[in-house]
Amino acid sequence: MLFQGGDGENDGGIFIEGGHDGPGEISQEHPIRTPVTIHFLADLHLCSAQETYLMKLWPRLLVCGTLILELASCGIANPIAAVLPSLGLVESQETIAHACRQNTVHRKGTSGFEMLADGRESFLARLAMVEAAQRTLDLQYYIWRDDVAGTAFADRLLAAADRGVKVRLLLDNTTDAQVEVSSAALAAHPNIQVAFFNPMTDLKGIFAGNPIPVIGEIDRMQSRMHNKIIIADGTLLMGGGRNLGDTYFGIDRKRNMRDLDFLAAGPVVGAATKSFELYWRSPLTRMGNKDKITEREREELRDLRKHVTRKKRALSAESGQPYPLSLSRAESLDTLHQMVCRMIWARYEFVADPPERMMRQGAVASPVWRQIEATVRRARSEVVMHAAYFIPQSGTLGLLRATTARGVRVQVLTNSLASIDGVAAMAGIGNRRPAILKSGVSLFELNAHASDRKDYIHVRRLTPLGMHTKGFVVDNKESFIGSYNMDPRSKYINTETGVIIHSAAFAARLKSYLIKGFQPANSWHVTQDAKGSILWTGQLPNGERVVRHFDPDASLLRRLEYWIYRCLPWEDFL
Repeated sequence: MLFQGGDGENDGGIFIEGGHDGPGEISQEHPIRTPVTIHFLADLHLCSAQETYLMKLWPRLLVCGTLILELASCGIANPIAAVLPSLGLVESQETIAHACRQNTVHRKGTSGFEMLADGRESFLARLAMVEAAQRTLDLQYYIWRDDVAGTAFADRLLAAADRGVKVRLLLDNTTDAQVEVSSAALAAHPNIQVAFFNPMTDLKGIFAGNPIPVIGEIDRMQSRMHNKIIIADGTLLMGGGRNLGDTYFGIDRKRNMRDLDFLAAGPVVGAATKSFELYWRSPLTRMGNKDKITEREREELRDLRKHVTRKKRALSAESGQPYPLSLSRAESLDTLHQMVCRMIWARYEFVADPPERMMRQGAVASPVWRQIEATVRRARSEVVMHAAYFIPQSGTLGLLRATTARGVRVQVLTNSLASIDGVAAMAGIGNRRPAILKSGVSLFELNAHASDRKDYIHVRRLTPLGMHTKGFVVDNKESFIGSYNMDPRSKYINTETGVIIHSAAFAARLKSYLIKGFQPANSWHVTQDAKGSILWTGQLPNGERVVRHFDPDASLLRRLEYWIYRCLPWEDFL
C-alpha cells in the first residue's frame, strides 16, 4: 500500500495503491479526500457561572475561530473541521497554530515531519502525545517491555483512559508483548480495547492429538507484525524503529540502542490511520469481547494499577533517573509545540504492508521494499544508510551492484558482533560480508564503545551501544525512516511501515545524524585484504588507528555462539 502526498491534479489527495485486492483497497483513479481535523485537546464542560464568563469572552473565541480558518493558509490541501476548544487551552492551541503558520511554508499535499534520534526526546514525545490526547489513541506495536519505560507508558495510557480517551492497542500476537504489558488487564478497562494481530491455532492442539492446524500455520508462525505507530486524536503521528522498552530510550542498565523515529502532522496522519484501520478490522486480528469482561480480568486490572504504583514509587526513590516518567498537561503541550515548530513540511509517501500479506503464498516481496527499491534506483550520486540488520540476498545485492556500477557511492552502517542484540542475525550479516563488499558497498559496523555513545545513553554507567536504526538518505533530497530492516524477514515475512520524505532540508537533517555513525571513533570500516580476509579498521579513544583481524570487542562466548549460528542453513528466517 502506498499512501502518497504531493502536488498534482488531485491536490495532494491520499491514495492507496499496490496491486492487492482486498478490504480497503482503493484505486489510484479515486483519491480519498479526507478532511484534516484539528482537535483542540479538551472537552467543554460549563456550569452556569462559566456560561456567564463565556459570554464575556466571546471576542476571544471569535478570534480563535478566525485563526482556525486561517490554518488553511498553512497549505493543508484538504478542508478543515474544528472542535470548539476549552477556555483553558485556547492560548496553547493558538500558539501551536501560529507557529505552524509563521514558521513553515506549506504546499498542497505536504505534511510536517520532525526527526527524533535522541531516545529521551522520543520517549517524552510519546508521553506528551498520550497526555495531550482527549479523544482517541491508536497504538500498533511489536514489543512492549515491562520495564521502566514500558511501565511509565502503561501508567500514562491508563490515566488517559481514565479521563475518557478511547484507546485501541494492537499488538503482534507472536511475541511476548501481551505478557509483558499485562494486556489482559489493560483490556479490562472500559476505554481500552486490546487486539492481537496474526493469532495462530492454540498450540495445545499438538498435545490433544490434533497437530494438523498448527502444521498448516508454520509459515504464519514465522511472521511478525513489525509495524510501530502511535496516532493521537487523529492529529499527530509517531512512527519509526523504536519499540517500547528501556533499551530503545537509552535507560537500560545492560545495553542501549541508537534508534530513529519521526513525528508528523498533516494529511500523513490520515494515511497512517487508514493503515491502522485495515489491520484493526482485518480477519487476522483477534480482540476480546468488551461485553464479557470477567471478574478475574477486572482483578488483573486492579493488580496492574498496584504494580504500576509500586514501580513508580520505587523509581521515585532511586537517584539519577535520567528524565521524567510523566508530564503535566502544560509540559506536554509545550513539548509538542516545540516539536511542531521544528517540523519540515514536504511531499511524502507513507508506505505500509497490507495485513493480508500474512496470508501470502510463496516469497512475495514487501510493498514497502518495492518503494525503498524505487527510491534507491533513483540515486545518482550517494546513498547513506543505517540498517540494523543488513542481510541483503540476491535481489537486494543486485540492486546495490547496479547502484554502485553507475557511480553512486553507497555507505551502509550495520551492527557488529559486539553491538548486536541477536547473535543469530549477526550470523546472516557475517555470511554476507564478502558479497556486500564485492557489490561495491562501503560497509561499516557499529563500535559497541563508540565515542558518541553518551549521546544515546542516559544512565550513569555507559553500557555497550547497539543499533536499531532503519533509515537512509538518497542524493541529499530523499529520506526514509521506518520499521523496515534490510533483511529477508522484512522483505518476505513480516509486515512493515515507514515514510519516504522528499525534502532536501529534511535529508540534510537526517544525514547529519547518519553520518556521525561512520566516523572512525564510532564504527569499524569493514574491508578485505588481498587474500580475501575480512579486516576491521577503527580508532581507539586516544585517536590511534587500529586494524583488527577478528570481530572487534566480542567475547569468546559470543564468538562461539556466532560460529554455531553461521553453520546453520536458516538465513531466510533471520
